[in-house]
Amino acid sequence: MSAYPNLFSPLKIGTRESRNRVAVPATLTNFGVANRITEKWGNYLIERARGGAGLIVSEIIAVDPEAIAHGAVVTGFDDSNDGGFTTVAKDVHAAGALLVGQLWHPGRQQLWHPTKTPMGVSEQPDALSWTVPHVMSGEQVGRVAAAYIATAARLARCGFAGVELHGAHGYLIGQFLSPWSNTRDDQYGGDIEGRTRFARDIAQGIRAACGADFIVGLKMPGDEGVAGGIDVDEAALLTARLSQTGDFDYFAYGQGNFSLSLETHVPDLHFRPGHYMDIPKRMRAAANGVPVMALGRIGQPELAEQIVTEGYGDLVGMSRAHIADAAWARKAAAGRSEDIRPTVFDNWAWGEIHAGKPLAEHHNPYVGLAGEADIELTPSATAKTIAVVGAGPGGLEAAWIAAARGHQVTLFGAGADVGGKLRLDGTLPGRSEMHKIIDYQKRMAERHGVNFVLGKNASAEDVLAIEPDAVVLATGAGLRRPANLSASADPVVDGMAYIREHAGQSEARKGTVLLFDQDHGVTVYGLADLLAEQFEKVILVTPRTAIGQNVNYCSAIGVHRRLHQGGVEILPAHDLIDYRDGAVVLRNVFTEGKKTLPDIMQVIYATPRLANDVLADSFGNVPVHAIGDCLSPRNLMAAIHGGHIVGTTL
Repeated sequence: MSAYPNLFSPLKIGTRESRNRVAVPATLTNFGVANRITEKWGNYLIERARGGAGLIVSEIIAVDPEAIAHGAVVTGFDDSNDGGFTTVAKDVHAAGALLVGQLWHPGRQQLWHPTKTPMGVSEQPDALSWTVPHVMSGEQVGRVAAAYIATAARLARCGFAGVELHGAHGYLIGQFLSPWSNTRDDQYGGDIEGRTRFARDIAQGIRAACGADFIVGLKMPGDEGVAGGIDVDEAALLTARLSQTGDFDYFAYGQGNFSLSLETHVPDLHFRPGHYMDIPKRMRAAANGVPVMALGRIGQPELAEQIVTEGYGDLVGMSRAHIADAAWARKAAAGRSEDIRPTVFDNWAWGEIHAGKPLAEHHNPYVGLAGEADIELTPSATAKTIAVVGAGPGGLEAAWIAAARGHQVTLFGAGADVGGKLRLDGTLPGRSEMHKIIDYQKRMAERHGVNFVLGKNASAEDVLAIEPDAVVLATGAGLRRPANLSASADPVVDGMAYIREHAGQSEARKGTVLLFDQDHGVTVYGLADLLAEQFEKVILVTPRTAIGQNVNYCSAIGVHRRLHQGGVEILPAHDLIDYRDGAVVLRNVFTEGKKTLPDIMQVIYATPRLANDVLADSFGNVPVHAIGDCLSPRNLMAAIHGGHIVGTTL
């Protein structure tokens, strides 16, 4: 019997049956090339089917030439991808899952430097890019509806179990559904009957073309989060009307659209687990028995089981959880929750794909590779003694991977516990989820017999005392003093040192603190949140023209929201040049004009990091493998993937 019996019970979706309630929602991977399916595009879906999920939804498939946003979006309106579609459908279904293709047209939503004409329901501009669309005529509406139907018929011929119409997040179908974006006065606008007509026409046409056994799902807004848009009450009315047609086999709900409410589209670690699960519960009551998928900030099997058991949703969609671990469902079903590689919901992967890069994940280096759901480490032909110096995420990864392959591994760490800088990051407001990466790595290291030597800065003599065959150097990096700050300035405080000493303290301190930001990553804004809790006033200064430039633009909305709500004053385009007797002197990076800020009780800085590689040449003839920040200060993924590579090759 499954450890989560309701989550792993079957579900009828139309006339088809899903083996369980675990769904992999559509996940943009950017694995397509020149609008064609690639092996990695298919592997991503196939491996999650092999990993035990019941319903797999493909990433977006363009239904029309005007819907091509960039070269990674695969096309469904011509026959160029038929062979790939057929192979993927066959392999997903052979693995026991149902494959549904997500049909997509962005409409007015244009963020990818399009070469096509943006088409919209009304003349209102897109709220993020401010693109003003061409307003679709009645003839064009009919033509695009026919394109959806034709693409669905193509996927049916290729063996797909069904399609999902993407009508959430401000895309074309959602633009018709929402009174915020639909101000038409013809048959496709006005009341709910008019605004649902486009979606109803498409679903009816697909049903006629593909038959009763072909799944037709709709992803739609549960709450757009904008004034005059679809709220929960409106979404329930839309659901009730759409469910009456009998043409829809399930509904899924997203939050937000491409406006400042985009933050809720993929709620990050600052949101509580299952933050929006009340929305699908409300929709189930309106859906006339049509199954409903719950989505948003769900990653733990216990929460997924609760959602099904307590009637929040019939299906549980988990995208980020499946990016982190393709075998999420199989492990959960077997009661192996501790073996699931956890997602931390920081939206780093989302930022990568929306920067045009292929999907990647902090601590899953196998995303999109064949065999991802069944990765087994190759035992080393010769067991070696390995010293890993530095117990941050890179060192932890190298240590447990090497130990799992049969090496004798000793892990040296300066702190009382493992985790390094990531451990500090997780102590900041709203960022405790980051500790899950460390906790997972530590569990794996303990399971495979890694010897921990913690609580002191290891010397070369300490390391050489175990007579290692190889040394992995993962000693990280430190912050450098602001480059243009006067050498005679009063002392300023290293941001990481401040976190180490003051995170978790609740006592408010009087006065004003200045945070100098040359980092622009999530940790510095977590520090700003902490300072806003601890000081009367916080001034955030950066030499750049705006803050948050190293934060994905979805989570960056949350950064700005929290800083504004916390009363943080933001001063861009200024460098820090002096601090003495409580007065800070700043210099405008464009005019070189100086500004003095009095009564600053403390200056804290977050600056470009400096590699800590002092031990690199200390081990004589013993091979040294430097990884992570001590090799070159970069991001969390670089540290973990670097550790993984070393661990698999030693």
